[in-house]
Amino acid sequence: MISSVSCTINSLVLGTSSVPEPLLDVNGNKVESTLQYYIVSAIWGAGGGGVSLHGGRNGYCPLDVIQLPSDMQNGIKLTVSPYNNSTIVRESTDLNLRFSVLLSGRDYCNEQPLWKVDNYDAASGKWFITTGGLDGHPGAETLLNWFKLDKIGNFPGTYKIVHCPSVCESCVKLCNNVGRSFEDGVRRLVLVRDDEPAFPVVLIPATERSTSV
Repeated sequence: MISSVSCTINSLVLGTSSVPEPLLDVNGNKVESTLQYYIVSAIWGAGGGGVSLHGGRNGYCPLDVIQLPSDMQNGIKLTVSPYNNSTIVRESTDLNLRFSVLLSGRDYCNEQPLWKVDNYDAASGKWFITTGGLDGHPGAETLLNWFKLDKIGNFPGTYKIVHCPSVCESCVKLCNNVGRSFEDGVRRLVLVRDDEPAFPVVLIPATERSTSV
């Protein structure tokens, strides 16, 4: 089982030290909170496609965050919103990840399409990434809604998704990479242990922009 650790404020995130580097999309442009992106596997081919939604493990609600199987599938576009409402999104900074889709009506769950870590699933021994989180309001009540994108590997613009919130000084928190778990033929996103692989991703702008020079 993933252990919990005491929460401390990350001085980089809060700006008391050097400012973290901006996130870059696949074109080398800075990622902005006002734009929409696809989060897609950084490994083409067998690495699979982008992130999307799928019925929960109970068969319906809440909807879980999954990875689509084909690299021809970009998934559902989303927004990346820093805790401090900055337009430029930076590495290793607490973020809300929100799908740009309305989850209401007959075919959907009546919930916010905002990522959050679900309660511990004792049957599988996993913490799944699901939806229904609350936008903003950084603090103890929203602790499970915050994620970070940390640089991984040697290629610019390649990141791993991390749940290790820095928005609460006195909280107890989980602090783990996000990986994938194959459940009933579906690649569901989950928190993983240090000895398990993280999910390497890139951000593709939903509306193409010119390549940065």
